[in-house]
Amino acid sequence: MSSGLLFCFLGAISFGLLASVSKMAERRKCNASALVVSLFVWATVAMLVRTATLRSGFYLPVKAIGVGVACGICAAVAYFAFQSSIQIGKVTVGWLMMNLSAGVPALFSIWIYNETLSPLKLSAFALAGVSLLFLFWGHRAEEQEAEKLQDTKVSGRLVWLLLMLVILLTNGMSSFGLKVIAGWALPQAAKFPYLTTWYAAGFAVIAVPMWFKGTRVRWKELGWGAAMAALSMGGQVAMAMALDSNMPGHVVFPVTIGGSILVVALVGRFFFGERMNRLNTTGVVFGFLSVLLLSIE
Repeated sequence: MSSGLLFCFLGAISFGLLASVSKMAERRKCNASALVVSLFVWATVAMLVRTATLRSGFYLPVKAIGVGVACGICAAVAYFAFQSSIQIGKVTVGWLMMNLSAGVPALFSIWIYNETLSPLKLSAFALAGVSLLFLFWGHRAEEQEAEKLQDTKVSGRLVWLLLMLVILLTNGMSSFGLKVIAGWALPQAAKFPYLTTWYAAGFAVIAVPMWFKGTRVRWKELGWGAAMAALSMGGQVAMAMALDSNMPGHVVFPVTIGGSILVVALVGRFFFGERMNRLNTTGVVFGFLSVLLLSIE
């Protein structure tokens, strides 16, 4: 096995475990906002330390800072929505939605950068639409089954739908800034102050409402947040090392992202006991295929 492919698998495992650890934290009654704040604080500190080692220091054009703030806010909102969604839905579906959101910046790229809408991307968008329909029908069927068993109406469908919509619209856009600043031909080292800004903005957008509500970050959220930050950055580093080893992007992204979905699906089924009906399973399969096609350059 080549080193590049090994790093792809390590990235898939890291990202898959990130979602799984999020579910573990939810099972231990961690507060969603406190957990996200903890994750972004740890990541901000790590990126700040890395930035401090650069000769250029924290040099970043104002326009890049603006992009970093906007995209960091999107990232925090997306992960808060994901963390909240796994309280009322399945972690596999939530994580699939996090990855399906890549279609949103793909559409923006076609619009802003006049990129060609290839048959491959068109197929990916079509599969994503079919996947979303099956996932909606599957969640509705699960609620109806729960109502029969409990003989009472189960609420939360609208909340779940809103959380899925928020994830879909924000998570993909959180990474779109990297494409924007890449077009400005900034020095390669600029990604570290950019990511510092990115994580710091994400921390602030969740921490400020927490402060007004009087919500505190407890030790358990600090611990789980540190683990999640390590897995998040570990996945990013693994992907970067795979690309640095001359592994082509059309291999790195499908293997890493698609692999993480499979890891989450297996953990959700065998560790958390999350069973999916046929509608949800079909939706996940179509979504998985859509993510693979979206990942291919």
